[in-house]
Amino acid sequence: MTESVDLLKMEQKYVLVFDICSSTKIVEHLILEGPQESWCNLLIDIENFLKRESEALGFEIYKFIGDGWILLFNTDLSPKELFSFVDRLRDKYAVAYNERIGKILSTRIDKIGITFGLEMGNLIRFIMFERPEYIGKPLIIAARLQGAIKDNDPNPQGKLLMSKSVYKKVRRYIPKDHKVWKVTRNLRNVVGGEKYDAIKYEKR
Repeated sequence: MTESVDLLKMEQKYVLVFDICSSTKIVEHLILEGPQESWCNLLIDIENFLKRESEALGFEIYKFIGDGWILLFNTDLSPKELFSFVDRLRDKYAVAYNERIGKILSTRIDKIGITFGLEMGNLIRFIMFERPEYIGKPLIIAARLQGAIKDNDPNPQGKLLMSKSVYKKVRRYIPKDHKVWKVTRNLRNVVGGEKYDAIKYEKR
């Protein structure tokens, strides 16, 4: 029998973590006002979208995290394609939300959209419970960046936070109708929680 440690493999990836804003509030309002399965149907809409995009772009749908996903992209993918995917996902969610949730709720949710964290680097791939798993700093950084978007930002929806190392590689491919600027965040359990400079990205 082959041990998991014999199957370790180093792979360089873009790690994209995205999270649905106000998910707890959405579910709470659905419990009071409408069918809770609308939330499940919304997630299935996004899942089906991700499956189609994965077939076209070759990324791995790594993990569902309750109100978002972790996606792994090969680093030879054009950054232009990566940014285009982020925009399509943002737009797809807006349409799916309006169709599945917006038509049901009588109360308004103040923040509707998706937030993103993006990092790049080496991951260790191994097999656990007969499926691929990954460990590595890029997973941690991408998740922390996604979580830090809302810091000092009352309207985080639709925005992406990336590391400076990622920005250095992709900056030539930033769409002209998007803007980027430097922000400083405290990333929990990263470099001792010290100030971390990152790049915020959003459509104008």
